[in-house]
Amino acid sequence: MSERFVGRAWRRGRAAVALLSLSLVAVAGCGSSDEGQPAPSASDSARHLSIGYIPGASLAPAFIAEQLGCLDGLNLTLEFQVIQNPADAIALLSTKKLDAYVGSPFAGMFNQVARGTEVKLVASLGSVNTPGDEPAASGLYGGPHINSVEDLRGKRVGVLGSIGTATSYLLGKSLAEGGLTFADVELVSLSLPDMVPALKNGGIDGALLVAPYTQQVIDQGAGHALVDSKKAYGTDTTSAIVYGESLLVDDRDAGVRYLKAVACAAEQMQGDWRTNETVVKALAEFLQVPEGAISGGGLYAFDPTLVVNERTLIEMQEMFMAVEGTLTYSEILPPEKLIDDSIRAEAVGG
Repeated sequence: MSERFVGRAWRRGRAAVALLSLSLVAVAGCGSSDEGQPAPSASDSARHLSIGYIPGASLAPAFIAEQLGCLDGLNLTLEFQVIQNPADAIALLSTKKLDAYVGSPFAGMFNQVARGTEVKLVASLGSVNTPGDEPAASGLYGGPHINSVEDLRGKRVGVLGSIGTATSYLLGKSLAEGGLTFADVELVSLSLPDMVPALKNGGIDGALLVAPYTQQVIDQGAGHALVDSKKAYGTDTTSAIVYGESLLVDDRDAGVRYLKAVACAAEQMQGDWRTNETVVKALAEFLQVPEGAISGGGLYAFDPTLVVNERTLIEMQEMFMAVEGTLTYSEILPPEKLIDDSIRAEAVGG
């Protein structure tokens, strides 16, 4: 049984429950008319997955697998709910109120794992490692008066969130291209829409931007790229799927099936998927943005093997450990503490 998406998360959940209820009523009716038929097993009902997520095109295969036909035959229904604070996702996973989280690893997650919380990355999603001359979908941009990363020393740099987020990791990698660290700049926490105006009016001197703001800053003459993001962090994958105990232990088979669907969607998003009308329409509907924001937005590369980059997780910890108070433990967690690769391997065949 597979329910088609209807756009908004609450409608998906309501429709899935309604469809499942109708099916159970129909089964019950059949059972009452023919006592000789065996009762249906629990496996005859679709497994309902509750998935928390941070909105973003770099996570697209996890969102639109159903619209691409990738849930067919997998006996799953999906309900998505937006997560405002990633820390909430880890709490919900640990109490089994969520089955999965689609977002990015971050310092708070590392701290929880160090304390024994059973959450692990099981798949990676988008990177900026796109082919050819396609501009990266994120990067460090400087104002008109900033000519190099080195010029940001002692200057104000905008970042989404604080040190410990995936965005701050990308900023740290970009600063390192000019020999700088977080300690060499004044970090200013801003929302993404506020960064371009702040660059334009001189409120900040640099910012870690993502599409579509990367193009907006150029169109408005408010700044320019300071580093080649593909070189700085092109192979890093900070977009990920995280499972809690319900899919790591209680129902691994359902976890495998969901990753099969995600891998199927990633396979259909090879090359410039922005020209694929089905993908654009589905993603725009899911993210509740105009289709033009997708077709004209940044391009992310998706590896259909979904393999998690262990080096990225080690480097994130090393970077955050250098900033006092960000991590609550003193020794780098090894990849096996943060990743369960067996689910992915079973889903994609190695």
